[in-house]
Amino acid sequence: MKFHVEKLTAGYTPDSQTVHDISFEVDQSETLCLLGRNGVGKTTLLKAIMGLMPHMQGSVYLDDERISRCPTEQIAGAGIGYVPQGRRLFRELTVQENLEIGAYIRPHNRVDYERIFDLFPGLGDRIGQISGTLSGGEQQMLAMARALCLDPKILLLDEPTEGLMPTMVQTIAELVKYLMSTGVSVVMVEQRLDIVKLVASHICLMDSGSIVKTLSIEELPSNMETIHRTLSV
Repeated sequence: MKFHVEKLTAGYTPDSQTVHDISFEVDQSETLCLLGRNGVGKTTLLKAIMGLMPHMQGSVYLDDERISRCPTEQIAGAGIGYVPQGRRLFRELTVQENLEIGAYIRPHNRVDYERIFDLFPGLGDRIGQISGTLSGGEQQMLAMARALCLDPKILLLDEPTEGLMPTMVQTIAELVKYLMSTGVSVVMVEQRLDIVKLVASHICLMDSGSIVKTLSIEELPSNMETIHRTLSV
């Protein structure tokens, strides 16, 4: 599996381009972390990949198949799961109903509950609970579980540890590492360097809507000054 973004430029209108000339590759079982200050285009980039933001130019490929400019449901059906910032659950629906929605575009429309509850044991006890009444950590687990109901090849995570307790942050890091071991690739927006160090294969530093530097995890220690400067306000 190879996921490839090539010279992607996107925004709401041609006069308000938010991301510019973005290119990167992610191989199978790799995690690419996007780092940058708030407002530099990280969330917009994930939305553009999912077809939720108009493209001005550039392409997105999954396994050499061009998926850019396809409808969002077709992009998801090709094997891209998306967990947006803020989880975006159907808060008035139950845990089970949210999971069923996640599996809706699969050919058989069935949730693999055994796999989901192996990955997220706490959700099994809350299958009939209204999702809006879950704790923040539980809601994040449900959002990730819903995306995994697609059985994705690549998972897009937008700040999955934001606002969570340290134990839940560690749980998410361990889950990302496990998914990598099963062949899933991850593109993750993450501000916590301790988590980045645990899960990243590569790091892209973003500023003003562009990638300004790409680093392997081995290059991280010698580039900390650049990273702190990129993240500083």
